[in-house]
Amino acid sequence: MQLLKNFEGLYGDKQHPFADGFIHHELLEVRSRLYDWDIDEHLHTDLVQVFVFSSGTGALFSERRRLELISPCVVLIPSNTLHGFSFQADMVGEVFTIREQMLEALFKHLPHILLEINQFKLFSFPTEDASLTKLHLLKEQLCEELMHEHAEKNTVLQLLLQQFWLQLYRISLAIDIPLPRSDNRTLAYFQAFQKAIRQSVNEVQSVQAYAAGLNITTVHLNRICQSLVQKSALQVIHGFVIGEARKYLTHTTYSLSEISYFLNFKDPAYFSRLFKKETGLSPGAYRKQTKK
Repeated sequence: MQLLKNFEGLYGDKQHPFADGFIHHELLEVRSRLYDWDIDEHLHTDLVQVFVFSSGTGALFSERRRLELISPCVVLIPSNTLHGFSFQADMVGEVFTIREQMLEALFKHLPHILLEINQFKLFSFPTEDASLTKLHLLKEQLCEELMHEHAEKNTVLQLLLQQFWLQLYRISLAIDIPLPRSDNRTLAYFQAFQKAIRQSVNEVQSVQAYAAGLNITTVHLNRICQSLVQKSALQVIHGFVIGEARKYLTHTTYSLSEISYFLNFKDPAYFSRLFKKETGLSPGAYRKQTKK
């Protein structure tokens, strides 16, 4: 099975670009210049990216497809989507990287918006366009909030991200140009596996059960996970569960036993050992650290 280039963080990084946050902003040249403006095809398994290009030209690559980028334009890249770029050195733009889980939480009761926007898309605009102007205003507000430590920063960022995403949704309805869907079966299986884990977060199943739900063997599922994220299927499951536990420990006062119960662990001691193995800290130490 072919090994696909995957990054847990941004291109070239093995760690998420945010600590306990959910959105990161970076100017295009910061990273692209390091790689001579050529970014090889790669993917992110739980990150969504929005590239906003204001001037210059380049090319977008995905699974043997090449699309010309002529500014101003916006590229929306969902998780698990192979993509690469070749930019001219004068290309000016920026990129927002967002936790997929945050978008799912923000639009939990508006699934039609996620369905419309959770697609690989390229939006091209005339030089002067009212919808693009609105998007730029929201972009500047997001950048301003990210730069400072104001009261209720995360709350404001969530509200601004909602508005930014809704503006993308409106643009998509007006000029819907979805790019061809991936025909990579490995990616499709992994997406379905991730979705199944999220849907069963309060009743986590065995690897065998998830594989059966996908109509593949556990060996095949493990190979898929190894090829994409260099982890076993069980490690992928544990990673998601630990991510949910972090939220409970950071944002609630539930006890370890209660959190273990919510995440379908019958033995709090086992859950505590797993958490420490994955994070290097006991649940209590992690909670204390986040409260500082």
